[in-house]
Formats: sequence, C-alpha cells, structure tokens
Amino acid sequence: MELLALVTVLLLAHAVAYLAWTAAARRRQSRCYLIDYVCHKPADDRKVSTETAGAVIERSKRLGLPEYRFLLRVIVRSGIGEETYGPRNVLDGREDAPTHADALEEMEAFFGSSIDELFAKTGFGPRDVDVLVVNVSMFSPDPSLASMILIRKRLLPHAAAATTTTKNDGPKINFRTGVDHFCLHPGGTAVIEAVKRSLGLDDDDVEPARMTLHRWGNTSASSLWYVLSYMEAKGRLKRGDKVLMVTFGSGFKCNSCVWEVTGDMADKGVWADCIDAYPPENMANPYLEKYSWINDVDGDSLIL
Repeated sequence: MELLALVTVLLLAHAVAYLAWTAAARRRQSRCYLIDYVCHKPADDRKVSTETAGAVIERSKRLGLPEYRFLLRVIVRSGIGEETYGPRNVLDGREDAPTHADALEEMEAFFGSSIDELFAKTGFGPRDVDVLVVNVSMFSPDPSLASMILIRKRLLPHAAAATTTTKNDGPKINFRTGVDHFCLHPGGTAVIEAVKRSLGLDDDDVEPARMTLHRWGNTSASSLWYVLSYMEAKGRLKRGDKVLMVTFGSGFKCNSCVWEVTGDMADKGVWADCIDAYPPENMANPYLEKYSWINDVDGDSLIL
C-alpha cells in the first residue's frame, strides 16, 4: 500500500508539473495586440502656466516663504512647459474645497470624447468589448469608473483583469540590443535623466519622454501613451521596429514590455497642432528670470 501511495503521489506531481509547464509555454507563445489608442486632450481653459501656478501658491494661507520658495523652484526647474493642465477646481480658486463632483466631471470629460474617438478609429463598437480594465490612481468612486463606462457606452464585459509587478536582480543588460525606440515614463526631469544613465541611452532616445513632460506634464500611468504618440506624430514608428515601453510607480514599481510595429504609424493625434514646434530650441522656463529671487533668500527674508 505504501508503494502504491508513493506511485500515486509521483504521478500526481508529474501531472501538475506537466500542466504548469504547458500553461507557461502557452503564455510565452501568446501575443498581445494593440489595435489603436487615443490620448485625451483637455480643454484649453484648463491650461496652467508658471505664472498661474505661482498665483495659486501665493494665495495659499498655509504656506510661508520657505514653502513658497521651494514650490516655485520645483516648478521652474521641472522641465514642464507653459501648456500643461490642472484641475478645474484649482483654476477656479477652490483648491481648498475639492468635491467628488469635480473628480467625476474630469472623468466625464475623458469618457465623453476619447472612448468614442477610439471606437471610431478602430471600427469596433461597444458590443465588441469583452474585457474592460480601468486604471485611475487615487479615485475610486461608487459606482466604479468601470461601471460608469459600461452604463454610458453600453459595454458588455464578462471577465476580470489584474495587473502584477515583479522585481528582479540580475546582470546588467544592453537595452539597445534589438530595440529601436524607448518609450519611457516622463515622471520628471530627474527620473528621465536617471533612466538615461542607467540604460546607457543618449539624448535622442529620451527626447520623446522629455517633450511629453514639457507639453503634457506627468499624467501618471497614461503618460506612456503620450510618449508613444509623440514618436508616431514624428513619423518614427516603421513596420518591424521594436519599442521598449518602461513605466515606474511608487513603491518602487517598474513594469516593461516590448511592442513590435506591424504597420507604419503616422497619426499625429493630440500632438497635431504642436508637433512641428518640438523639440523647441530653448527648453528653459520663460519665467526663470522673473522668479530668480527664489534662490536669493536668507531664511524667511528676501535679500533686496
């Protein structure tokens, strides 16, 4: 009986191992296709210049001179241009009293245009969607954003999706091997420069990330699609090219994937009205001279 039990256990172990190996093999052979994508362009009345940001900081009663000086220094040196966007409640002077309705309104502006544009570009309709994944950080209303999209766009998802992150330590890799373009998360000038050094990249490799930061700012997880859109608007994505997409998050988290371009891409998307102006000759913040006093302080007193 003991021998029979041992044989049974071995056979079960072999079966489980075989199933695991088969599942892993199928996963390696599976393909994920990006049919198309759309980046949202907010209304022009939500644009935030350095001067506007300075006014928001200045009117805050909670900030003293050291905090004011620090925030202005961050803005001036951030690498962000004069046409990024901000929440409407801040622009309306209600930054101390944001509401649930404000956040919903911001989401509705996206739902109302970008999703319809994506359907129009792909030729698919709401009934063709089987799985819907919504990734919006720090805002989880009830009903959920996914439910709101389902109701408004009449989607019929019947499955769930999850994302995972991993951390691995290993030998240094030459990331240029087999990669034609780098789609990097524009989390800030320091982030871009650190990735450039770590991966052994040059200025041309990180240009899309820098320009995206300048024009659109750091839009969290969606930033990568603005970077990819920049490459497409510049006509750089050709059939057969491979794009390494790398994103970062708090924690520290890092995810990556490689896309292979299966057809020439030339849609200018949200960059259509400004792509010819990029990269600009001068990336210096135009208010650097106006706010130069932020570096000429001693304690809480200005040096006049």
